[in-house]
Amino acid sequence: MNTLKLVEQLNEMISEGRFPENSKLPPERELSRNLQVTRSSLRKALALLEADGKIWRHVGRGTFVGQPSVEESLQLSFFTKTTNPMEVMEMRLVVEPRLAGFAAMRATPAMITKLYRCVEKSRSPRDTHSYELWDATLHRTIAEAAQNNLLLSVLNIVNAMRQDRLWGQLKELAVTPDKMQTYTDQHLRCIEAIESRNATAAEQLMNEHLESVQKDLLAVSGNKPL
Repeated sequence: MNTLKLVEQLNEMISEGRFPENSKLPPERELSRNLQVTRSSLRKALALLEADGKIWRHVGRGTFVGQPSVEESLQLSFFTKTTNPMEVMEMRLVVEPRLAGFAAMRATPAMITKLYRCVEKSRSPRDTHSYELWDATLHRTIAEAAQNNLLLSVLNIVNAMRQDRLWGQLKELAVTPDKMQTYTDQHLRCIEAIESRNATAAEQLMNEHLESVQKDLLAVSGNKPL
């Protein structure tokens, strides 16, 4: 089933009341199984529904039908309007290397397996959007492996900022097939350090990776502030 067909099906389920206004959608694993689609296809469809204002997501709580409350909208719009990609990259450079170091000390075997799966999935993406989905999943999994809920919440806010329109334009220009390969190789080295429980190396490798991303984003923006 292609993405647009899946969006139509989900819209019908919402309009027919199977998912009432303000109700919480089932977890992605359950929903993808019920609809007999891959989780990747489901995520793309949910992203389109979110962009269309049919659903909204609350970090740590799930995905809901309808529009967020005024308080939720104000919170997200405040961050979106008062930050920019350069600030987001600076925040990532502060937070994510430490998360990688903590992950090296605390990641479970299942989390490490999931990280390797993300790397494999990102090696042959169909397009930039597909790559970005697996890239975001990998970075979020590292944060989850760090087992620090407060830092995970901070990263989730940062990732929400990466969905901004300007980010999308920059990524389309910066994330070329060659860059995808480079980033995937950097991810792999970081995961190997996490698996070997080398916190210092994991932190250093994550820092090097994010500096590469920052440099590439600056290059496509003409070295002007993002």
